[in-house]
Amino acid sequence: MRPKEFDIDPANVSLTGFASNVTGAAFTLTANDSGDGLAHQVSIRNDSATDHAGKTITLVGTDADGHALTEVVTGPGTSATVESAGYFKTLTSATPSATIGTDTFDIGWVDEVSTQTIPLDWTSVVGAAINVDVTGTINFTVQETFDPVQVVGQSAVQNVQWLAITALTTKTADTTGAATVGATAIRLVVNSYTDTAEIQMNVNQPTAR
Repeated sequence: MRPKEFDIDPANVSLTGFASNVTGAAFTLTANDSGDGLAHQVSIRNDSATDHAGKTITLVGTDADGHALTEVVTGPGTSATVESAGYFKTLTSATPSATIGTDTFDIGWVDEVSTQTIPLDWTSVVGAAINVDVTGTINFTVQETFDPVQVVGQSAVQNVQWLAITALTTKTADTTGAATVGATAIRLVVNSYTDTAEIQMNVNQPTAR
C-alpha cells in the first residue's frame, strides 16, 4: 500500500450534542453527527431523580465505516449517565422502550472515538509501520484485526475481532510501532482527550513479498 496520512481531530465532548431535554415516549434529535467525521460513543444523561434503569433506549445510526448500526442501551439510573458500547458516526434515532414521562434526558457524544477501518496488504511479508504524532492531551490505542474486512457483506467494525497493538496501546505521546505481519486492517481508537487535542497517523507498508 502507498503511504497514507490520517488527520484525527475529534469534536469537543458534548453531552447535549444530539439532543437536549428530550422527554415523553419519543425522542427528537437536533443533530445526527458530531461534525468531525469520526465515530463516537453515545451518552444518555438522566436529568431527573427518577430511576429509568428498567427501561432501554434503542440507538440507530451508522458505524465508523458507514454500515448500519443498532444498539440497545440500558436506561440511566437516578441522575446518571450511560454510554453506548458501539461507536456511532451518525445517529438517526434514539427510542425509549417506555415513556419517561415529564423527565428529561440529554443525548450526546463522549471522548471515546474510533476512526474508520484502514485496510492493509495482508499478503506482504512486512507489517505496516505506524507513526502517531500527538498534539495536546489525548490517550489512544491502535488496534489490528486478522479477519476478512473486505469480504462483501462483512461489517468491519461490528463483526471482526480487534486486538490492541502492544507498542501502540494507551499511549499519550508521539509513538511509532508496527502492525503484525498478516494483519488485514487497523483502526485508531481514542480513549480520552481534552478540547483541541488531535492526532496525525501515518501508515506505510512495503508491498514486497
